[in-house]
Amino acid sequence: MLLKATATSAHAGWPVAPTPRHHTLWRCSSAAETPDPRQPQRRRSANYQPSSWDYDALLSLKGVGRDLVCPFSHDKLKRSVKDMLLNKAESSCKVKLIDTMQRLGISYHFDEEIRSILSSISMETANVRYVDDDDVASMALKFRVLRENGFSADPGLLKHNIYGKNCSKGTLQRDDVNGFLSLYEASYLAFRGEEMLDAARTFSTNVLRDLMPSMPPHTRNGVAHALDLPLQWRAPRLETRWFIDHYAGDIGLDPLLLQFAKADFNNVQGVHQQELARLTKWWRDIGLCDKLMFARDRLMECFHYANGIIWEPKHGACREMLARIANLIVHLDDVYDVYGTLDELILFTDAIGRWDENPCERLPEYMKALYSVVYNTSNEVADNVLKVQGCSIHSLLRKAWHGISVSFLVEAKWHHGNYRPTLQEYLDNGRVSSSAPLLLLHAFPMVTSEVSAKTLSLIQSYPRLVQSASLVFRLCNDSATHSAELQRGDAPSSIAIHMSESGSVEQDSRKAMEELSIEAWKIVNQEAFDSCKFSRPFANACVNLARISQCIYHKGDGIGEPDDVKRKQINELFLEPAAERNY
Repeated sequence: MLLKATATSAHAGWPVAPTPRHHTLWRCSSAAETPDPRQPQRRRSANYQPSSWDYDALLSLKGVGRDLVCPFSHDKLKRSVKDMLLNKAESSCKVKLIDTMQRLGISYHFDEEIRSILSSISMETANVRYVDDDDVASMALKFRVLRENGFSADPGLLKHNIYGKNCSKGTLQRDDVNGFLSLYEASYLAFRGEEMLDAARTFSTNVLRDLMPSMPPHTRNGVAHALDLPLQWRAPRLETRWFIDHYAGDIGLDPLLLQFAKADFNNVQGVHQQELARLTKWWRDIGLCDKLMFARDRLMECFHYANGIIWEPKHGACREMLARIANLIVHLDDVYDVYGTLDELILFTDAIGRWDENPCERLPEYMKALYSVVYNTSNEVADNVLKVQGCSIHSLLRKAWHGISVSFLVEAKWHHGNYRPTLQEYLDNGRVSSSAPLLLLHAFPMVTSEVSAKTLSLIQSYPRLVQSASLVFRLCNDSATHSAELQRGDAPSSIAIHMSESGSVEQDSRKAMEELSIEAWKIVNQEAFDSCKFSRPFANACVNLARISQCIYHKGDGIGEPDDVKRKQINELFLEPAAERNY
């Protein structure tokens, strides 16, 4: 029995029998915990609910021997898909197939072939002012796929197709939906200064909303999905799970692609399950959860976040490490944000700055326990990098842990001193306290093939790609947690500060922060796809961190208070094989 319910749960009536086709490993939340009354000082409580997931069941995950297609059949399907890709004649057909493969999560098998094809198309496109034969849908798709894969793509190519063909709201027909949907998705790949794409985003959004009532159900479902969050803002693995289901309902689907996508999804899910089992064992062995019972126990959600940053099977070691670091950051955040007294937090920050093997004896036991795990985990990562890359990052990681603890302490002092920072002060500190720089710094040497003094110097400079991805993370987090933090009396978020500075109502301030996030995304796009100074895997990790931040904080706090929708997404990603759905 993997679905647990407690007598005190608000959902105690949930079923307690296992489902016949697959197991769900989340459980209902019990009553909120309260601070230990024996503590001599008053401490706050955020009333976080315990973990929704059954760790005994997670420990039992095997992730092997569950493939629905044997390796021989899988390889045969892979060869057939490769032949399909190479045999496409028209460039527009190739681009459409590449987009479908990327959304189905199978393109990583064909990286070399795809890059060769897109390189050829990019050069072909650069030699003409516009392609008269391509419709809006094809040209917008070509622009988006080229740009998001790091190839040159001039938005001016879209200008002729949009304006030259007199596309206007008054002349729209149902057949235009694909064109405006493609234009809408392309507009989110904009760089700064590309006003035409800004106009295209606004125009296509309004048009698609107007046309939705007249769309057939399958098309309407796809458009609603896109308007909820554009493709560029969606975590790849979440999109894959959704798109497998959606593609299965497409009258123009290729059964071979779908068969390979489902088989490969399950294979990758099996790899992720093995990682989850190891991660759960680590979490049980260190026993930190029992020593910091006031903090959020969100191991599964942290693995989901790490998987959003880097999901490919070959990067399993990086993914497990990121999940560990994210889990420790959650506990560190709760120490500073909720439980620790200001005197304790100052001592703790000083201890992290010194980075001694044995922390100061004046620290309370719960802080010593957390410090020890942070210290050992970070040094384990650095030792491994030294062994594999021959380059020491011990000092770099120490400084990064001290940096995030200082940023947490700043926010704690704001709270205790009832200080309201300016929006700029808040965002400058918030980029660091978001934890994105710390996560990406740990990931950098594990996804970059050559780590050197030069590349380490570059990553230490806090480059714009990392800054902008961090800002997206911060603004997404604020959007989801603003109301709960107000109720707890926390230091103000970007929304609250903007409301105070501008005299705006909450809705207007939320809109202003959304526009700020869009501008941050433009820098992410430009730094990752146009002027990238980093390896492609690391650039992708930065983009994906911004994407998973958009998803995990979309319509709620997927870390602090994950709802049924968020739990269902996790269940489908890691526990429910794709082929067990009825297509």
